[in-house]
Amino acid sequence: MKNQSKSASNDLQEKDDWQKNGTGTQAIDRATTILRKVVSEQRNGISLAEMVSHLNVSRPTVYRIASCLERQGFLYRDFESKQYFLGDFFANLSVGTSPHASLRKICSETIRQLALDVEDTVYLIVRIGDDGRCIVCQEGSSGVRIVTIDVGTQRPLGVGAGGLAILSAIENPERNEIILSNVHRYGLFGNLTERQIRHAVTMTRRRQFAINSVQATLGVKSIAQVIRNLGGEPIAALSISSVTHRINGRVNMLSQKLSESARKIEHILAATH
Repeated sequence: MKNQSKSASNDLQEKDDWQKNGTGTQAIDRATTILRKVVSEQRNGISLAEMVSHLNVSRPTVYRIASCLERQGFLYRDFESKQYFLGDFFANLSVGTSPHASLRKICSETIRQLALDVEDTVYLIVRIGDDGRCIVCQEGSSGVRIVTIDVGTQRPLGVGAGGLAILSAIENPERNEIILSNVHRYGLFGNLTERQIRHAVTMTRRRQFAINSVQATLGVKSIAQVIRNLGGEPIAALSISSVTHRINGRVNMLSQKLSESARKIEHILAATH
């Protein structure tokens, strides 16, 4: 009983010290304030200077908090713009609990078989407003490991083959509104311009599948096919990524495989409604 009383007394003392000191809760308050601010500015991101102004505390203090949040995956700092965005932690957290969890389950066997057939990495990208989010990455058996985007990563529609396939399948004026909404973000991805995006959309609609050559200089290329819901709306895309020469030498075969897999998933979706 003495030990229990002593332990309880120590707990109370620690609680009192915590409350008097305030550093623990103050740090948490500041961290959550930063996260709330980033959420409100997620489209454009937020700079360290804006964080300092918002919190009204010293720059070194804000930098330490932001750096800690970045290390833990709560924040992501873009290398070029230096702007902070929400990190992969939140995207990964939502993957398993979002409405897309059922879509991932529906697509899992088709994606597994597709990766087996083409022997390259297959992705499932879903539409989230004006963005596309990767929710599945199934590696192939070719021995060439190509991971161009991590599960949970969210990028503007038009970026990457999957995002381009979805954007191209959206009709105007909505498609035009999305491009204009994202135009200031495209430059963060391989210095993409509005003109390049619009040209890529035109080519995608003409050939009925998307090809992303932005990373071709790195020796990587992707090809994608849109997936529509029962109402004909583009909700996702299947994409295949590999080294450039593996894509270039099999474009017709890969586009056919993607089309067959996408139609199979659409039939499953129709049957579940």
